[in-house]
Formats: sequence, structure tokens, C-alpha cells
Amino acid sequence: MEDNEARGPGIIGLFINLLTLIVVVATIGVGAALGAVFLNPYLVEAANPYLPVKFAPPPTLPPTLGPPTPTNTPEIYLPTQWTATPTVTATATPEPTETPVPTDTPMPTETPAITNTPSGAAVIPQPDSPSLTTNFANTKACQWMGVAGQVFDDETKAAVTGLAVRVGGQLGTFPVDQTSLTGSAPAYGPGGYELVLSDHPIASDKTVWIQILDTAGVPLSDKVYFVTSDKCSENLVLFNWDQVR
Repeated sequence: MEDNEARGPGIIGLFINLLTLIVVVATIGVGAALGAVFLNPYLVEAANPYLPVKFAPPPTLPPTLGPPTPTNTPEIYLPTQWTATPTVTATATPEPTETPVPTDTPMPTETPAITNTPSGAAVIPQPDSPSLTTNFANTKACQWMGVAGQVFDDETKAAVTGLAVRVGGQLGTFPVDQTSLTGSAPAYGPGGYELVLSDHPIASDKTVWIQILDTAGVPLSDKVYFVTSDKCSENLVLFNWDQVR
């Protein structure tokens, strides 16, 4: 009984050792096979020719190029006769001429024009106005020139006072712009007015105009251009008006 128990573990141990040896040998074999396949994958195709995928052969390197073959360089021959290249001669650039400076154009003076009194005007010149005469209201004689007169109501024939009388334009080389009131110069009669144009007679041809306005500056007549004389006997322009409405 004791002998059987002593032999039993020995057989089991022998079996275990044998099994361990088989596992070690198999492991070594599998490792060797994997190493061979890793080094030469085509062993798989040789071991199993029925594989569905075939291994492509590794690419081959192109042949090594040899040293370059020397080529003959063609010789360069100079022409037997040398032709000189023509020299470009620079042409002289003309000097720019001085541009003339524009001169100032004199401003045109106001263009004289005879204007007809517009229809419906409240004040119109009398048929005999204007007229040139000697200044009868003062004793300055030739040291004076101006325009004077009266404004009358067309219905009552009475003198109208309080209206503005303005003269403007150009007298010789002097501009003219003056205003007076009817009734401010009674020496020319009731409602008389006077505007001094110069300290001596000056001739002009319709470069001066006269106009009647109300106290608010609204024109009651058109601008009427008139002439002046350089004669002492014609140093007063007498200008009378009728207020028709």
C-alpha cells in the first residue's frame, strides 16, 4: 500500500515534465518559423501554394548610371571682317517756350438799354421827360450836374410825396447809386426831388438809369435810362412822372 503511493507522484511528475518539454519545443519551433517568415515572407507561399494572395516580387533598383560621356563643344569662329555698330546720336530737345500769362479781362460795364415801362406800372414818365436844361434851383452853374423833378397823381394832378427815387449805373468812370425822396427838394416845386450826379457836367449815353419805388423798396416804375450832357446849359436832367394807379 505504501509502495503504490510512493510511485504514484513519480509518474505524474514525469508526465508533467514531458508536457513541459513539448510546450518548450513547440514554442521554440513557432518562434523559429515566425523568424524565418519575417526574414523571407515568400516561405509562406512555398509552404502553402494555395494562398489566395500572391506576394509581389520586390522592386529592383535601376542600374547605376555610369560617368557622363564627354561631348564635343563646337568651336566658335569670329567673323573675318568686323562691322562697327552705328552709334545712336542724341537729338537735341527743343527748349520749351514760355507760356504767355493771361491778362485780366476788364469787366464789362452795365450795358445801357432803353426799357419800356411795363404794362400795369404804377408810375410812368411824362411824355416830355426827360429833358436837359439849366439848373434853375441853385447858383452853382457849371460846378453841378444832377437829375430832379416831381411825381404827380394822374387823376388829381397833385404832387405825390414820400416816394423813393433811385439813380444808378455808370457816369464816365464813376459808378452811380443814390436815393432821394419826393418832397425833399421843394425848390423844384411841390413834391420835388433832387439827386446830384457830379460837380461838373459829364456827357454819357444812357449809362445812368432812374426808377421810382415805394417806401418798402418795391419798384413802382421800370428802370429808365437817360443821357447827360457836358454843357453847362444842360447840367440838369428834368424828369417828371405820373402816378397812374
